[in-house]
Amino acid sequence: MMIQKIFSFDEYEGFVNELSKHPQYSDPHFTYDKNNLYCSLKSKDKHAYVVLENGITKGLFVFIVLPDDRYVEMLIGFSKEEEVFIEMLEYMERNYCGYQMDFVFNPQNMAIYKPLKLKGAIFEPEQMKMIQGGFVPNVSTSNIETLSDKWMKQYYDLHNTDTYWTAKRIVSALDKFRVFLVVKDEQVLGYLDVQSCYDINEIYALYVKPEVVSQGYELALLANAIELNRPNQMMVVVDVDNREEVDLYTAAGFVKLEGHNSITAYIK
Repeated sequence: MMIQKIFSFDEYEGFVNELSKHPQYSDPHFTYDKNNLYCSLKSKDKHAYVVLENGITKGLFVFIVLPDDRYVEMLIGFSKEEEVFIEMLEYMERNYCGYQMDFVFNPQNMAIYKPLKLKGAIFEPEQMKMIQGGFVPNVSTSNIETLSDKWMKQYYDLHNTDTYWTAKRIVSALDKFRVFLVVKDEQVLGYLDVQSCYDINEIYALYVKPEVVSQGYELALLANAIELNRPNQMMVVVDVDNREEVDLYTAAGFVKLEGHNSITAYIK
């Protein structure tokens, strides 16, 4: 097999159309937004590759590569043969040795799942996308504030550090994010990080302290965020089996997007 870096997808339209319509081999990022493929080459951090065997296309991939962070993420993965993905994976390991690699893929695609399992990848639970329908939950938001210098230290102290989008990265990208806080008696009790500059803005994190869970703050955070996000839409990715989380977002007007389930795997 041969791997080539490519700078256009014109030659591969038939291959993409075939696999994207197949429930087992479709790619969740492509299903959600075809621009994740077709606009990827406009970014210097995104690289596209084709895997060929005797001149026949066997796989097509797009990766985000961030050298400063020593981080690689598969943005698009079209493949229905294990050998194809193994070749692509080994190519990335050779060229980006020591990088953390993340893979988001269709849970039904064993051609991707099995090689990652053999590599000792860490798998997160299966997730689904939910999209907000437009209405704002009728709850009090009196304890919700947007991030300001006054609350910055408490936000940093409270924020999850076991994630790419740490508080520091969110704050450095406030042109693309909004941060909402639960504040009571001068104490920050929770936060919500959400995109703010797209037609569909994704929630990246929602957290409240365990001692105030189920006091309505989670829904209040969402209500404030939805209100300020209008007329744009809002999206979230949740664990399929996390009933409490699914119920929370359902109460906030989110509904499941069928055919968009995914699994995230990590190789460190």
